[in-house]
Parts: sequence; C-alpha cells; structure tokens
Amino acid sequence: MVNLVEDWESIEKYTRQLEYYTKVGSYQLRKSDDGVEIKVRVGRFGYVNKFRDPEDPELIKIEAFCRVEGFYKIQGCIPDEFFYA
Repeated sequence: MVNLVEDWESIEKYTRQLEYYTKVGSYQLRKSDDGVEIKVRVGRFGYVNKFRDPEDPELIKIEAFCRVEGFYKIQGCIPDEFFYA
C-alpha cells in the first residue's frame, strides 16, 4: 500500500532523511490531452499531481529531483502472470 502525501515538500524531506542504501524511489509521467500527471513513490509514501502545462516549473522541479536522486522512471505496469506470457 502507498500512503499518499498532500504536498511535494513532504516527499523531498522524507527522501533526504533516508540513508543512501534505502533510498529507492520511482516515478512515472503520463501525458494526456489535459496535460501531464506525475506519480512519485519513495518507500511507503507517494505523491500524485496533474499539471496542465508540461513546462510548469513545479513539474520540472519534481522531475529533476527524481533524476538527481536516481529514482527509476517507470514506463508502465503489468501483472506478473502476463510478463512472460
């Protein structure tokens, strides 16, 4: 289960408190006609937000943070039983 936090600063603070070897995070960008949705997960905590403008400074800041921290960029998800099917 992922516990969603309300604000991005909570995820940044939590990430900085983790030891290097436990700092495993991932993020996903999903584009649509309405804009861009970003999902970020670090440990048991997650953050989700939608941006109308793909050049929104907050979105750029979040994505840059994820890259700097070495988070894995997730392309999509499929159930285990279908992965090698």
